[in-house]
Amino acid sequence: MSEDKKEAVQDNAQEVAPDSQSQEPETSPELGSAIAESKKYRNRAQEAETKLAKLEDERLAEQNKWKTLAEKRQAHIDSIETDYNRLKDAEEAYREELLNGLSDEDKKDFGDLSVIQLRNLTDKLNNETPNVAPTSGAPARSTNPTNKKWVEMSAEERRSNWTDILQGYVKG
Repeated sequence: MSEDKKEAVQDNAQEVAPDSQSQEPETSPELGSAIAESKKYRNRAQEAETKLAKLEDERLAEQNKWKTLAEKRQAHIDSIETDYNRLKDAEEAYREELLNGLSDEDKKDFGDLSVIQLRNLTDKLNNETPNVAPTSGAPARSTNPTNKKWVEMSAEERRSNWTDILQGYVKG
């Protein structure tokens, strides 16, 4: 190469070099749109993070509400459970009392019945009274409210109750 060509290349290099350092690089329209899009995505990400933090706070608040509600329900269940156990024990004691009123054979036969059925059964068994004929010579109480024998009555009482006395002997 000749010296003139070398000098020309160096001059061109010198001219280009100072200009390129002093000027800012030109942005192409594609690069500008990529930067704008990047800023848009960064803003969206920041907004999403903010919303997520709010939702986490709300979720934690709701969990605390659920926790409080669960604690209240557990306390209610505990109180009901104590009442249930107390009533269950009382029912079992009443059942045993009803069964003790029955014979051993009846206990075997009717031991599986509910408390209500056992109570009805024992009521029926206890209320059965056999028809017993009066053993004294006095008429029944419905006809002789004072329950006096006719020989112990005064003459006036015998006269007022004479038909009842006769009917008592006829029926008896």
